[in-house]
Amino acid sequence: MAANEMRGTKKTLFLVACSLLFALPFMTKNFVSVPYVNGFCAIFGWCGLSGLFITLFDFNKTSKRVLCSLFCFFFAFYFCVYSWFVNLYPLDFAGLGSVESIGVIIIAETAIPFIHACLMTFFVFASYFAAKRVNNCFVRAALVGFGYVLGEFSQSLGTFAFPWVRLFVGQTSFPVLLQSASLFGSYFITFLMVLVNALLAMSLVGLNVDKKKAFTCLLSAVLIFSANLVFGVVRVNVGANSEKTLSAIVLQGNIPSGEKWSGDVDEKAKYLALAQLSSDTNADIAVMPETALPVTVYSDDGFTSDAERTLAEISQTLDAELFAGAFGYDDGKIYNSLFLFDKDGAVSKPYNKRNIVPFGEFLPYRSIIEKIVPSLGEINMLSSDISRGESVVPIETKKGKAACLICFDSIFPETARRQIKNGGEFIVIATNDSWYKTSDAIFQHADHAIMRGIENNVPVIRCANTGVSRITDRLGYMVTESEVNETTVISATVELNGNMTLYTRIGDIFVLVCFVSIVFVLIFVKNKKASSE
Repeated sequence: MAANEMRGTKKTLFLVACSLLFALPFMTKNFVSVPYVNGFCAIFGWCGLSGLFITLFDFNKTSKRVLCSLFCFFFAFYFCVYSWFVNLYPLDFAGLGSVESIGVIIIAETAIPFIHACLMTFFVFASYFAAKRVNNCFVRAALVGFGYVLGEFSQSLGTFAFPWVRLFVGQTSFPVLLQSASLFGSYFITFLMVLVNALLAMSLVGLNVDKKKAFTCLLSAVLIFSANLVFGVVRVNVGANSEKTLSAIVLQGNIPSGEKWSGDVDEKAKYLALAQLSSDTNADIAVMPETALPVTVYSDDGFTSDAERTLAEISQTLDAELFAGAFGYDDGKIYNSLFLFDKDGAVSKPYNKRNIVPFGEFLPYRSIIEKIVPSLGEINMLSSDISRGESVVPIETKKGKAACLICFDSIFPETARRQIKNGGEFIVIATNDSWYKTSDAIFQHADHAIMRGIENNVPVIRCANTGVSRITDRLGYMVTESEVNETTVISATVELNGNMTLYTRIGDIFVLVCFVSIVFVLIFVKNKKASSE
């Protein structure tokens, strides 16, 4: 009994060690100037899950042990990747004291990894349960990949949706490996990575049992990785040769949220100074961050006079159309909005943020949560809840239609896809990541924007209040980028392709394929077993 417990403890420690290593690609984003570090970690993502699957494909294990193994791996993984929650301390910007801040951060750092670990454990276990009932190694690996995809997708559902850690986030140092997302979306990248990892694991597990089958698994893994790489190389090197271009400028004011709302900083003067320094850029559009100026825009009156004069002057100075974030008020509701401000003084109909942040912009189930945990009721940074936007119509500029995203929107692929399908030719993202200070969260968040461009074959202009601001091309490659916590302006000219991808047309139908495949195998195997009896 003692020997079995010792072996069980060693296996658990082995899984935790594997999960820590697998978390590295998501935690080295601050090493952007060390390409070899990012490169190694990105490639490791294609084999780093093998440790989990080596234990998983021991089909003699009881269901209880499998569940325990899966949960230990995923909880340790998410606990590490979400360690940036600690950097949010103190939560004084949300009106919380030191003790309350510590309590809220502990809840976030433990509850979110716990919930995500439970979701991943459930779906991967369901796929494992199906895989046990088939003999084909490739089908087994594919089923596990389907389960992993469903686990990631489940994190994007419901009031508390938070699909922050997707496998592609650890791969953005090598956009060539992500080009398949233009076919079936970013969940397809997850599937390919898990499929390769599972096949590698089965080749190691079967090495001493059936060397021929083990070699077949290894060869399959290499071929799948190679095919994905070749597709990426071809797509990257077969240029669109578009004659239509867009010149963009991004104003990174570097005004932390605490200072912005305190009134200690003259935001208008700061952005005007940045515009004057960049007046010779000849940009088509300019972008300012989320809630760039602490003002509210009223649907009946337009901008307040002071803000209107400031934004008009910035637009005139740059001789460009200006995207500016502000709060919008319409029909008794307040929105987090993005407006297009013309240099002649005209203001567009706004894009209102569709994916609002739980506990930041609204308090879910307020009446219940305030009774259970009163401090959570105080974490809302505004006196009232932000309303959810509905429109997926892109904003039209003189150079083309812009699919607009605000902060949290960028981690939900469907929000960008629907606007591109409705005619969007490029993506504009306005965000405020100053809450994350200099933690990995800044880069994890920014990397979602890279995938939105690849999925839809469009360039992305991302403006962050304190960084990181980026302009990337339609293939996800960096054209220019700012540093974190610096007052700066970046600008670049990018091509507008205009060719809609397969993913833009069909969306995340691959997720449905994953679900149907697992259900089909479970039902088919059950019926086959019943008929044989």
